[in-house]
Amino acid sequence: MAIKNKIIVIGLDGATMDIINPLVDSGRLPAFSKIMREGASGKLDSTVLPITPPAWSSFMTGKNPGKHGVYGFFKSKTDSYETEFATGYSIRAKKLWEYFDKDKRIALIDIPLTFPPEEVNGYMISGMPVPSRESIFTFPPELHTELIREAGDYMIDIELRKLTSEHGIDALVHLYAYTEMRMKAIRYLINKKGPFDFTMVVFRGTDFIQHAAFKYLDRSYAEKHRDEVKKYGEIIFQFYEKMDSYLSEIMQLSGEDTTLIIMSDHGAGPLKKFFYINRWLGKEGFLALKRGVTVTRKGLDFRKKSVEGILKKTGLEFFNHFIPTFIRNIHLPYFIPYEKHPSGIVDWKKTKAYANLTWTDGLIKINLKGREPDGSVDEGDYEDVRDKLIERLLSLTDPDTGTDVFDAVYRREEIYQGPYLKEAPDIIALTKNIEYSYRVTLHGEEIFETPENPVPANHRMKGVFMIKGPDIINGVSLENTKIIDIAPVILYLTGHQIPGDMDGRLVTEAIKEETLKRNPPVTVDEETLQIKDDKEVDFNAEDRKQIEESLRNLGYMA
Repeated sequence: MAIKNKIIVIGLDGATMDIINPLVDSGRLPAFSKIMREGASGKLDSTVLPITPPAWSSFMTGKNPGKHGVYGFFKSKTDSYETEFATGYSIRAKKLWEYFDKDKRIALIDIPLTFPPEEVNGYMISGMPVPSRESIFTFPPELHTELIREAGDYMIDIELRKLTSEHGIDALVHLYAYTEMRMKAIRYLINKKGPFDFTMVVFRGTDFIQHAAFKYLDRSYAEKHRDEVKKYGEIIFQFYEKMDSYLSEIMQLSGEDTTLIIMSDHGAGPLKKFFYINRWLGKEGFLALKRGVTVTRKGLDFRKKSVEGILKKTGLEFFNHFIPTFIRNIHLPYFIPYEKHPSGIVDWKKTKAYANLTWTDGLIKINLKGREPDGSVDEGDYEDVRDKLIERLLSLTDPDTGTDVFDAVYRREEIYQGPYLKEAPDIIALTKNIEYSYRVTLHGEEIFETPENPVPANHRMKGVFMIKGPDIINGVSLENTKIIDIAPVILYLTGHQIPGDMDGRLVTEAIKEETLKRNPPVTVDEETLQIKDDKEVDFNAEDRKQIEESLRNLGYMA
């Protein structure tokens, strides 16, 4: 009999076994414990770099970034040093559900980089970067208002900007409400719209709360802020306990015959210092600034909007009831502030290398002639410049500790392969245990900074993978599992062939021997790679401002 499992995937963004294992051992996570005991589990290798967009894209495709084209939160604009947000359009390889038989029904909830929503045989609620509540981010479009009817509201990521240390209790209330809305969406879809062959939801709150609260697990911080730690020191553990209760409920909703997968896109750990990478490139002679030129970060974008729309936007909607229709429909000019790109202060003719000027996690590009708008490095000198830069990065030591700053510095072709390799950064640098967070600020002297109240967590390479189901071996401890391996596992367990151009492997050590004998895995040898144009989402200045602010509050932007 052909294998045809129903599958539910629960993504816990940023979840780490470093938190889960001690809580399981102390009896605080009974659902996690049951899944680990009755299934297979272990740490999961993320992408290099271990950040949200490339990691989730690699999960969805089973391929390395060189084959899907997503390397970070931002991507370079054509013929420009400016950047734009990565979106679902940026993923230019087939997603795993695109390989499903046409009769397979699916439900997808809040997977990062699935905006704009796709037309699927079922339902989709897009994950980041949804720009506003007014945008269409569900399929079908009316699902959004159905969710409001059923759940009372459906918050999007940018509404979590309050998740900062200045808004402790309010932020926590906000986060739990946001998370419960995802759970209400699962209940509604499974109970009212199901059954589904493939269901997936991502709970991003694990990542959000770790970014905000990992400092409370740091001994030195705890010693200096005793009262604060007494109040907030348990909130990460409490949030995992909430996730545990959701896991238990989802297992009951899905039934014993459904295969359950729990995974995270990366892990988490403490942040020790900021590293100002572009300042360092300047001191090393790789980057030059124009003399006497500064840039004003704030700009104004000119727009026109109806009087009715302006009153709504400014919270004065009540007055529309007293204004005649012809006046409400008059369109007036107004201005939206936005962040200006800092590329105007760089002397590109004297610059040999630079990190993304908006955001970076150690992605460096050579200012190559013929590729960059004002390239200064000849193609014949490319390798020499890259070799020198890698050598200096690897020799860099922390002035306070004397230890190396970097664990590894890669040439792009060493870790990425595929048709979009040419879009990859030239150098990818991983700091020591990823305990340093990059800052891209150009002006200033300090290369390292130890903030008194830092963004208290950074990502780690090791995430989480657990799987439990009728064809899974009980109690197996998995090793060397990668995020790109999950797509082949899902395709096999749902009775599909595995594309030969997927980089991931079938994790056979988790699957029962009799299942593998009865249903030998079949790999399709023909290439399924297609070079696709990278379409763009036209974010307006206000949308961009909102998304950038939410990323900044989580520590992803300087």
